[in-house]
Amino acid sequence: MKNEETVSDNLNLLQKKTGTLYLLCILTGIFTGLVACLYKVALDYISHFRTYLVKNFTGVTSILLIWLGFVAIGLFIDYIARKYPKISGSGIPQVKGILLRCLTYPRWFQEFLAKFYTGLLAIGAGLSLGREGPSVQLGSYIGFGMTKLFKRDAIEKRYLVTSGATAGLVGAFGAPMAGVIFAIEELHRVVTTKLLICTLLASVASNFVGRRMFGLATAFDLTALYPTNINPYLQFSLYILLGIIVAILGKLFTTTLITTQQVVKTSKISRWLKITFIISTSVLLLYFLPEVSGGGHELVEELASENTVILTLVILFIVKLIFTALSYSTGFAGGIFLPMLVLGAILGKIYGIVLIKFLGIMPEYLSHFMVLGMLGFFVAVVRAPITGAVLILEMTGNINHLFALVTVSVVAYYITECLRLEPIYEILFERMPKDEYCESGTAGKKTIISVPIATESELDGKRVCDVEWDKDALIVAINKSEKEIIPKGNTVMNAGDIITILLPEMKVAELKEKLYKKGLN
Repeated sequence: MKNEETVSDNLNLLQKKTGTLYLLCILTGIFTGLVACLYKVALDYISHFRTYLVKNFTGVTSILLIWLGFVAIGLFIDYIARKYPKISGSGIPQVKGILLRCLTYPRWFQEFLAKFYTGLLAIGAGLSLGREGPSVQLGSYIGFGMTKLFKRDAIEKRYLVTSGATAGLVGAFGAPMAGVIFAIEELHRVVTTKLLICTLLASVASNFVGRRMFGLATAFDLTALYPTNINPYLQFSLYILLGIIVAILGKLFTTTLITTQQVVKTSKISRWLKITFIISTSVLLLYFLPEVSGGGHELVEELASENTVILTLVILFIVKLIFTALSYSTGFAGGIFLPMLVLGAILGKIYGIVLIKFLGIMPEYLSHFMVLGMLGFFVAVVRAPITGAVLILEMTGNINHLFALVTVSVVAYYITECLRLEPIYEILFERMPKDEYCESGTAGKKTIISVPIATESELDGKRVCDVEWDKDALIVAINKSEKEIIPKGNTVMNAGDIITILLPEMKVAELKEKLYKKGLN
């Protein structure tokens, strides 16, 4: 498969007007918002129907028929997932693959439909999967489709795919700023004016659609009060301790997810038996512990308003953790974003109950610690602290938590850094099958990338000749304060500069992340 992006594409982009691109980003945001909202509504209906079945059909024959129906659904989803392997799992690693040119969507419309319907069926069957990952990938399909329908080049494809992914997250959670920051912090890890405008336009367009359909309510109906009557130094200490705890348990989540995925993949048991076992587990949980089924949105809101003992919460955490890992190991369309937040909320409530018992914290502050647990667990697993903080703020609608959120976020991020825990989506991306051209490339072609230099990064203050560059990387220009210069060996690179680097197309996917790390870390 041919990788179309060339040096001429990049250079022509500098001369190209961006009005059409921005209009397409808005259209991408609108269509993605519609799809994400439809996805959410359909899941709600399916969830209610599933609950109705479980509550009203309790006879042996009825349960047997429900089990057989769910197994048939699971085997059908598995058939579609094997036919369209790029719809598997969350979808966020696939979006990263598109942006890094390790992946493409040759049958984008068929895959779009397959992702939509299999995601509904998988989550509807009670598997512990979230709607946010599929929403992100569905948005990327729409952005990719815009590229094909309007015959845009390979450079603009990345902006449109990113815009679609951003709009998908916004449609799933109603968090427009978190969507933009997610695109920057998780997908691109670099900020450019054009990227910011594209993602903002798509985000606002998607959020506009969502508000017309669901109103102004936040994603979670939580009344989380900030504890103003607790000694501020004690508060700060409690937030640090919570950040440490959720970071350690975040490592447990990542390890469990990856290990389970590997065990299921390498097991010699036939594929249909594996699927039957996991679907059967789902049916059992629907009857005996329905709280852990599905994404878990309702569970978070119930935990905020109900009295639950610690033992019950521990059981919920363990079962939800294992069931999420099992569900994701199927490769069915579904994300881990929402299950992560649910697990974090459970941890936060356990922490809050302990504080009530031993420190006399008022019970009305339980929701506050649930919110902090959600953020800390998300940051520990995804390693995106800014996205996490903004997402939780927008999902709960209370700016008073900002200090506490930032504290827990920074601590959780630092502890996972000490534990050398890789971001979950990076791990999933590395394990994901890539397109053949990503490995072999097109030997004779070159392309350029732009790498920004951040303060105190590896490149800040260094001369070009003092940096150990890959033998295939050629520094062709440095942009200093809007002025482009041709570098020499003794040219000093400073924070704020943007380096233009020429690379062989076959090495871009391999070297791009390494070069960004030099410039940003």
